[in-house]
Amino acid sequence: MRAYVLGAGASHPIYPLGSNLFAEINQYIQGCGPCINRFDYQKEWPELKSWLEKSSNPLLSQAYRNGNIEEIFTVLDLAESLISDSLISILGASKRGAAEVQRAEDLHNSFASEVKEYRDIRSKLLWAMEAYFLQRNQEDDKDFKSSRWDHLKRFGRLLEPGDIVITFNYDPTVERVLSAEGKWSPRDGYGFEVTFQESRYDETPVLYPPSEVKVLHLHGAIGWYRKPAFSPHFDPVKKGGGSIPRSASAPGAIETEIAIDPLFLTGLGIYHVDASLPQHPPSEEQLMIHPSFLKQYGGEGEEIQVFNKLWRMAASCLANASEVVIIGYSLPPADSAAWTLIHTACDRQRTAVVNRSKSVLQNRYWPFLKQGRFTPNMDFGAWLESKHRQMAQSQP
Repeated sequence: MRAYVLGAGASHPIYPLGSNLFAEINQYIQGCGPCINRFDYQKEWPELKSWLEKSSNPLLSQAYRNGNIEEIFTVLDLAESLISDSLISILGASKRGAAEVQRAEDLHNSFASEVKEYRDIRSKLLWAMEAYFLQRNQEDDKDFKSSRWDHLKRFGRLLEPGDIVITFNYDPTVERVLSAEGKWSPRDGYGFEVTFQESRYDETPVLYPPSEVKVLHLHGAIGWYRKPAFSPHFDPVKKGGGSIPRSASAPGAIETEIAIDPLFLTGLGIYHVDASLPQHPPSEEQLMIHPSFLKQYGGEGEEIQVFNKLWRMAASCLANASEVVIIGYSLPPADSAAWTLIHTACDRQRTAVVNRSKSVLQNRYWPFLKQGRFTPNMDFGAWLESKHRQMAQSQP
């Protein structure tokens, strides 16, 4: 089993690198016209940009000028984290009497009022990012024959049954090329079992074959939602309490905690639906660890448990792979979880890095690889060409 770790460089130029993601989202939202999808694109998006540009917080205004969505989210996430901390302080004050509780509540309310706009901007930016990726997935189906996909298609042909792709990207480019090759299936291709039915209105079961190659999205992916607790036809309010039959639970394996959006599936050319999520949810946020230097990997939320499982699976795959190839991932120092995963689970003698940046190789990977399989700087296309030559020479 070979493991491939993909960063944004593997999906470029189909999808933008992280530094250009905000500009791409901005272009998409501006091109939508008078659209309302949880916020008013034509009215509220210009207000959002103006607020970021003129923010009294120099960190936020500079992040906006840089056009770096990861930096913008980092400042907004810090405000969100401080709000949570102030709530916890109220609980702590309860041990010191009513006066201290009132003081903690006053401080929390004052701070919450000051950063209300931070939370509002953060939500709209998350929604805009989700909408952008969902729309791009629909457009990719039409763009699939363009030359921009040549490298990924060659990569898809290279993969063999049992191989694992571990990706930090949100986009489904790898699934698309592997599906075209007959190597990826939505049944278990994301590392968890999904139950399918014919359509939203037809509950006839549909059985897909097992996936030959699995794709593990460690930061989540577009079209992923928390699996509903109950079947689409069961209303717990009408039930009125008491025991709940097993049939009331959402269809599919109990241990599966993710459901797949039907809009996303149609973008991949899959017209059956996840039986636990037969229609697009109107307001829930997708399961994605958005770009930020303050990525939340720990905690008690259900969505966190999903990522715990995926990261454990990835660590096991990397540790047991006969070969690991890291493609287009710059190993940013701020992404400490990814840094730890790669440095602890990858054997340097079985790991190669494909990156066009000599600086990234020398300053970020060399301390880890040292005398291992250290490769010269090359881009994705050059590496694919070298693999093609190796395979041709090995054939009798």
